[in-house]
Formats: sequence, structure tokens, C-alpha cells
Amino acid sequence: MQRRPIHVVASFIVAFLTVLAASRAHGAVNVGDVPKFSFKSTKGETISNETLKGKLVLIDFWATWCGPCMAEAEHMVAVNTKYKEQGLQIIGINMDDSRARLDATAKNLKFDWPQYFDGKVWETKFAGEWGVQGIPQTFLISPEGKVLWAGHPAEMDRPIEQAMKQNPPKLVDGAVVAAAMAALDGAESSAAADPAAAMSALAKMPPEASKDGAVRTRVAALQKTLEPQAEKALVGADALLKEKRYAEGIAKLQEVATAMTSGPSGAKAAAKLEELKKDPAVGAALAALEDAKKADAELAAAQALQAEKKDEQAYAKFKLITKQYAKSPAAATAAQAAAVYEKDPAFVKRANESAAGGKAKGMLSLAQTFASSHKTEQARKKYQDVIDQFPGTSYAETAKKEMAALK
Repeated sequence: MQRRPIHVVASFIVAFLTVLAASRAHGAVNVGDVPKFSFKSTKGETISNETLKGKLVLIDFWATWCGPCMAEAEHMVAVNTKYKEQGLQIIGINMDDSRARLDATAKNLKFDWPQYFDGKVWETKFAGEWGVQGIPQTFLISPEGKVLWAGHPAEMDRPIEQAMKQNPPKLVDGAVVAAAMAALDGAESSAAADPAAAMSALAKMPPEASKDGAVRTRVAALQKTLEPQAEKALVGADALLKEKRYAEGIAKLQEVATAMTSGPSGAKAAAKLEELKKDPAVGAALAALEDAKKADAELAAAQALQAEKKDEQAYAKFKLITKQYAKSPAAATAAQAAAVYEKDPAFVKRANESAAGGKAKGMLSLAQTFASSHKTEQARKKYQDVIDQFPGTSYAETAKKEMAALK
């Protein structure tokens, strides 16, 4: 650890430095403390207790002029690579006097985490507040904001490993984790009797659920169990593709790629999908399949709005699906839902008015500006756009009247 040099000139200076060190120590951050901090990183990110809540945080005090800090650079990058996706966030507190040197060094060393910099070296804001007397110095902070460990980064691996088990990051909403756990219960119980159903259930789990350590562990174990089924599915997908049943074959490959993310079968499926994208016929089928997935997601959102009694928004989304994803299976369901709403003309008028909203007002305002400037043809065209895009609304009626009054 590199320390600030102290030159003893006289006994009264020694006394002064002793008092100064004591005052710094009084403000030091120790294990068990819950330090508060907030700042803008060198890239403009807001870094604070609130933005980092739920993550395991490693605060690293360092400088480019510090030999021991530079000796730990490769180690820091390795730790970041290993734990970043598991919820570890490194935050650098840089103690240089040159922002250019910091930026160049961070880029060269691949320090891609946020950095604090104020150019004050040993008088750097957080060095004083945290009682840092030598660097490198690191602090490991729990997802709840409590300091779990402090020390030299050469010794950080074991504390991080322990924290991942005892104080794991909380990166996923509790409801998502609960739903994932319930889905895994079903998939695990059916894995032996019906591995195809288990793999299908695994493929439908929301991707963000795997950010949770407990979910990730169970998913990895289930993937190993389902590997034989996944290989069998790959053979089935190849047979479908040879028969030019592209949509079915691609769907099967996508299921394997999604369900078996950490297994060899998942890698094979992903590679095969990339290869297939180069074939125009397959590409068209793949695009149709992607549209169908997007339509399904939009349909689920519309149905959720409907369940929440947000009928005007639900109706607008159902109509969007029928127009934007007309060839998808979801379009038929959306059309049926929209037809039920359209039995009430008064409701449809209100919904159309609401959907037109700001866009129609903006177009009318532009048309009126053209008209007042005697740009008649431009005004007429813009009024017609309002009529065409928002039929049956008050905006269309206004556009018709104002267009008729044009001279």
C-alpha cells in the first residue's frame, strides 16, 4: 500500500500531523458502517446509495501514480469480468491531478466502471470523508449499503465470494423471482417424465430472473438435466428445416437457444440460427416469427390494460396489433377484442379522441400556421392529413371546416 510521505521537521509538526490523522480517523468508514455518498462520474452518471441499491459494491481508491494500484489493475479487471453479471459494481475513486491521464489509463486498462475525479489527489473529497490514508484501498458494500469488508484489493477475492453467498445482490424484482421459482418448481418436477415440457417452461422464463443468484443456480442444474432432451430437439429442428418447414424449425432452435443458455446444445442452436439468417427464405420466416413474438407481447400488454379497466388504452393497442402485425396469430385475437369495444360507437369516439391527442393537435396547429401565412396549398395538405389519419374525431371535423374556409 502506497502512503503519503511525512517528513518530520520538528516535534511540533509531528504533533500537528498526529492531530490531523486523528481527525481523519474520526471520520473513517469502517466495517459495519452505512456510508452515504452521491456524485457524478466522469461520464456523467449519477452514482449514489440509491442508484446502487441491490448491488454488491466495491469502492476502489486508486491513482495512476500509485505503483501498488497499477500492480492490481489486471486483478481488478478479472474480478469485474467474473462478477459483473452477478451483480458486483466496481466504483473507482481516482486520486490523480490529471483527468486526461485518468481517462487514458482507464481506457488502456479496460477499467469500464464509473470513476470519481476531482483532481485534488490526497485532498480528494471521499479520501478525507472515508479516512483513507494509503492506497490502494477497497471497501466492499452490501446490497443494503453496509460495509462488509475493507482492505487491500489483493485480498478482496475471498470477501467477495463470501458476500455473493451470504449477501447476494438483489437485482430482480421480488415478484419476478417468486414467479421464476414457481415455474422452476414445475419444470423440475416434470423433467424426468416430460423433459420437452420442462424445457419449454424453462424457455418461457423471463431472462431477467436469471440475474438472481438462487434462480441462476437452479436454472444451471436443470439445464444439465435437460441436455439430452435439448440434443434431441436439435435433431428434430434439422429435420423440419430439411422439409423447409422453416417457421417450426426456427421456433424449435430458438427454444433450445433460450432454454439452454449455458449448455453446449444452446450454443449449437444459437450458432445454427446465425447461419440460417444468411438464407433469404429462412430469413423471411425468421422475421415472421419475430413479428409473431412481438405481437404476442403487445397482445399480453393490451390484455393487461383491459384487465385493469384501462379500456381506451387497451382498445388502441388492440387496433395497433391488427394493423401492425396483421399476419400474426395474435392479430385475430386482437381483432375480436376490438370488435367487442366497437359495439359501442360512443366509446370508440372517445377512444379515438384520446388516441389522437397531441399528434392531431400539433398537425392542426401547423395547418393553421400555414393558413395564417397564406400558404394555402400546404395548409390544405396538412388539414387533409388530419382528416385521413384521425377519421371520426373532432380534430377531423375541425380540419374539414377550416379547410373549407381556405381562400
